Amino acid sequence: MELIATSYRYGEREILEALRDLGSFHRTSFRDVIRGEVEDLEAFLREIEKRNVFSVSRVVPIENSFQFSPNRVVVEFRDAVKPFVERVMKGESFCVKVERRGLKGSFSSQQVAKEIGTFVFTCLKERDGVGPEVNLEDPDKAVIFETLGRWCGVGIISKKMRKEHYYLKLP
Repeated sequence: MELIATSYRYGEREILEALRDLGSFHRTSFRDVIRGEVEDLEAFLREIEKRNVFSVSRVVPIENSFQFSPNRVVVEFRDAVKPFVERVMKGESFCVKVERRGLKGSFSSQQVAKEIGTFVFTCLKERDGVGPEVNLEDPDKAVIFETLGRWCGVGIISKKMRKEHYYLKLP
């Protein structure tokens, strides 16, 4: 599974050293942001928690990645979120978060998150016959978009996963 790991300020080198035997990791062009791939996300999270890798701030599992155009960001993110909508069950709260790195001024991550969240809300309301609860602070399911320039990774983190694993935090 692909993932994004962010470090506390200037912790990038320490993360790369600490994680080198747990998967394939490399620097990105963004300070304190590491991309990687691991065979088993659960095993990886258990191991970094066991090792107390203090330089890791947050880990985001990436289930799908793609190149996008800043001019078509809402349309492309809407297409990317469709497979994740079915994983939000009736009665569950949700949120959509967009963490934009690069492309300064080309789009607002908050505005895109709001538009994609509205799209998800509409899909769930049509499916379930009732509007779901939006919870930006502690949702049952959080769909997270991480962008690094024109690259985007998207994943979903459940409340259960966040409670079990310290490093799975919302942006």
